[in-house]
Amino acid sequence: MKKTGFNLKILAIVLSACLVVMYVVYQFVLFSKADMETQPALKETVYTTIETKGFVVRDESFVLNNAKGTTVSFAKNGERVAAGDTVSIIFNSSEDASSYLKISQLEKSIAHYEELSGQANFQSVNINSLNSKINNELVEFLECRDSFNQKDAVASAEILRDTLTGKQIAIGTALDFSEKLANLKNELSALQQQKYSYTEIKSDSAGYYINGSDGFENAVNFSAIDELKAEDIEKTLKAKPQTPAGNVVGRIVSSFQWYIVCNVPTKETVSLTVNDTLYVNIPYEGIEKLPVTLYKVGERSGDSTMLILSCNVMNDALADLRIEDIQIITEEYSGYKISNSAIRTVDGVKGVYVVRGNLLGFRKIHIVHSEETFTIVDNPDGESDYIRQYDQVVTKGVELYDNKLI
Repeated sequence: MKKTGFNLKILAIVLSACLVVMYVVYQFVLFSKADMETQPALKETVYTTIETKGFVVRDESFVLNNAKGTTVSFAKNGERVAAGDTVSIIFNSSEDASSYLKISQLEKSIAHYEELSGQANFQSVNINSLNSKINNELVEFLECRDSFNQKDAVASAEILRDTLTGKQIAIGTALDFSEKLANLKNELSALQQQKYSYTEIKSDSAGYYINGSDGFENAVNFSAIDELKAEDIEKTLKAKPQTPAGNVVGRIVSSFQWYIVCNVPTKETVSLTVNDTLYVNIPYEGIEKLPVTLYKVGERSGDSTMLILSCNVMNDALADLRIEDIQIITEEYSGYKISNSAIRTVDGVKGVYVVRGNLLGFRKIHIVHSEETFTIVDNPDGESDYIRQYDQVVTKGVELYDNKLI
């Protein structure tokens, strides 16, 4: 009996010791996790840019009209027109102009509801695909909103609204648009039967149409672009716009090629060569990676050097540009963006520690580009011992080693 009691005491001591060890390990794990921070390895593209202010120069001629009344633009901004095309309509009264605009709105609404009616009659829809579409459209809308791109945000919101309505139909919600369509068509028919007094304004030449005037059309002579100097650009950027004549309806841009002129720090131009293909961001207008060609580099004799960038792309957003904050992209790097605090050197090899389950693992990295606070890295050949997308990279922690339990 004494021996049995002794054995029980030994067992109790062993169990107690195990519990103490387990508690210590548990507390160590909690401490390790509490003192550790991670970030996911996500693909990202960063740019090296030259930031400056640019002035847009186009081959512009005014479209004039002496008729009195309310002007309604017929051609869209940045739209290509031929000589003789109608670009604007001058209505004798504001009521006629409002009715004309209302007709256009009604036609758009009718097309919208007819499309929704078609969806209501077509039940075979993949809900998962629809949910994915909704998520993508929501992200696009939020990106437009966050970049203050009001025009695209409104368009994105309308697209998202239609897709959400489509989902309602797909899950069985009964939506009948027949009454709404009938009312819209009756209203449209009544407006179309009215007689309107107006004057058509036609373009004298072919080119891109831009509505109205911003007062800077004559600030830089387009035909003398090759004679432009850095000091001319400085004066132009500080100049006040001229008050446009009262009979200016819009402008025709005759040349396919237009220019962005700017001055940049001379040290930033060392690697630039005439005819280089570059890209420009115009952040406040929501324009990213606009392709341009380096048309001319001025004399690199002072702290500042003139650059002339040429472009042959035109659309609604570009038609409104004049004096803009721009970013000239000189380098582009893609890979996983990680904090510099995550990078470690083990046995002469640079890499990062990643969390997989309850273990740490060391993963090699290939450095693509480094800046003060972050580095872009990648896995050049898809090797298993390199960093991978979505790895939880340790950015803060102590006593890190391969296969450490956390």
